[in-house]
Amino acid sequence: MDVHRRLLSTDPQYARVRDEIEDQTARFELSGLSAQRTGITRIPVVVHVVWNTAAQNISDAQITSQIDVLNRDFRRTNPDVSTTPAPFLPLAADVRVEFSLATTNPLGAPTNGIERRQTSVTSFSDNDAVKSAATGGMDAWPAANYLNIWVCQLGGGLLGYAQFPGGPDATDGVVILHSAFGTTGTAAAPFNLGRTATHEIGHWLNLNHIWGDDGTGCSGTDNVADTPNQAGSNTGVPTFPHVSCSNGPNGDMFMNYMDYVDDRAMVMFSTGQVARMQACLDGVRSAIGSSAGAIRPSSSPVLAWGPNRLDTFVLGTDRALYHKWWNGSAWGPSVTGYEHMGGVCTSVPQAVAWGANRLDVFVTGTDSALYHKWWNGSAWGPSVTGYENMGGVCLDDPRIVSWGPNRLDVFVLGTNRALFHKWWNGSSWGPSLTSYESLGGTCVGQPEAVSWGADRLDVFVIGTDRALYHKWWNGTSWGPSVTGYERLGGVCTSAPRVVAWGPNRLDVFVTGTDGALYHKWWNGQSWGPSVDGFERLGGVCIGQPEVVAWGPDRLDVFVIGTDSALYHKWWNGQSWGPSVTGYESMGGVCTSQPRAVAWGPNRLDVFVTGTDSALYHKWWNGSAWGPSLTGYENMGGVISAFRKDEPRAPAVTMPLPAQGITQQLGATLS
Repeated sequence: MDVHRRLLSTDPQYARVRDEIEDQTARFELSGLSAQRTGITRIPVVVHVVWNTAAQNISDAQITSQIDVLNRDFRRTNPDVSTTPAPFLPLAADVRVEFSLATTNPLGAPTNGIERRQTSVTSFSDNDAVKSAATGGMDAWPAANYLNIWVCQLGGGLLGYAQFPGGPDATDGVVILHSAFGTTGTAAAPFNLGRTATHEIGHWLNLNHIWGDDGTGCSGTDNVADTPNQAGSNTGVPTFPHVSCSNGPNGDMFMNYMDYVDDRAMVMFSTGQVARMQACLDGVRSAIGSSAGAIRPSSSPVLAWGPNRLDTFVLGTDRALYHKWWNGSAWGPSVTGYEHMGGVCTSVPQAVAWGANRLDVFVTGTDSALYHKWWNGSAWGPSVTGYENMGGVCLDDPRIVSWGPNRLDVFVLGTNRALFHKWWNGSSWGPSLTSYESLGGTCVGQPEAVSWGADRLDVFVIGTDRALYHKWWNGTSWGPSVTGYERLGGVCTSAPRVVAWGPNRLDVFVTGTDGALYHKWWNGQSWGPSVDGFERLGGVCIGQPEVVAWGPDRLDVFVIGTDSALYHKWWNGQSWGPSVTGYESMGGVCTSQPRAVAWGPNRLDVFVTGTDSALYHKWWNGSAWGPSLTGYENMGGVISAFRKDEPRAPAVTMPLPAQGITQQLGATLS
């Protein structure tokens, strides 16, 4: 709370952000979405060991013991949960969060998730000095991707402290006294069971102290309905019941992790606290963890596998695959250069990432078979210019999605225009390397696939009647059947584009026969505006729309107008901007559909090709478009495939001015 009050007094934005987080939490809980979120969120952890004496340089085993405690406590598998008094035991809940030491660092290099530094500082306080190399500590890793834990010597009787979500990224995380960390080594009773870290990570996931931090006044609140009001903190090992604030007969929930009792006395989170933590993971911390990462877009020629990282794949005039990347500071191999990756390809390249520094790229060859190559963090497989033949005779482009680490699901259309499926389960391809599972249907154009959670797939196709059709994998079976589809209506002139911004949430976009953009959504219980209805979003669009979500209840949609310029609209959680049927003109004369990605909150990167067939790029940095609203960065090349054309209605001029991409470099890919 001292950290919280300090930030309130020194950071003008902190109070506003905290208010927004609380508003989002209330909406989440009132909407019932807490019951809709499925799966386990797996959070990568980096432990910064900052030591002055050799004893403070805790062992890897002590660190591992702490990770084990967190996984038991947050999954309600801790054996001592059975000591919870009978009236409170039904409230003890599984948070559905797991922790593991990070396996890759922010630059993509392998790591064990532990870094160490000897310091001349003999004791740290809650002033965040331990979180900066300049003041004797260690700098944080990116808060969007890692839970930072600093372990050090703390003074003044301090066991640990945390920063609530919404504070500065550079100080985001928790700090723990080395003798209150883990269950072995320097861990000392009565704080030798790892519960200090459980408590502090509760704060990191937006939990308050159970007594509401009002001293002993009985007027505070922890904003959780199922935790009894209590008069101040408890210490030691209280005897049940311990009555305060007229909360008899059961009294205080002193065995809760968010009280101040000894480690052996705290054993549970409540159901209400779990809902609050899940709201945090659905909101301000939506970018962290593989559960959030599993809410992944379908494959694209452009993707981001981490903060400030982009990879773009195109075909050159020789139909070979070419690659360029942004590593956070520069384009590789250069601004206008490309890495040659071989092949003679007949489809737009499709790339996905199931983990940091992992890429899987799929194309079809001249024999219409599917081909695959991958980047494993250090080399391309099977080679820089080689491909794995995956069989099949494919029509249109493949579509790939990943719902978790080391998992891929591939969808293609066969020569009978039925949908076919294959998958990588972490060790082998199913049903085999070159065979496919038939999912039925007679489909027009490229399929679309997304995943909003572990072992969940939603697939959309256009039927021969141009209506939208849907099928899904729920973890055990295909719905409505292996070869059946749910009809969602419409007369569509583009392939569907779908995004999931949260668990059990889908937003689908298509163009209609009038060239306008249309939208429908799944809210976890029903389709809106109806099963076969669509919301009309205006415009006269050429080719396929593009949609991306950089956070919960946020959508950004990009289309090409009849003047070949790029247009943009967005959903901010409450309304469409600039209006329901209006668009922001972003200039250019574009010869491909737009491709957009978001590598972090309030960050967008958009790519198109120009009239010279070169690649062009623009970006939103959270406050402005770069290089300008209507300007583009020229990225070179002569690109033969960056889009997939779909049948469309005759064009009607969109009444907005054209803005030309004027720089014409036209360098051949090499």
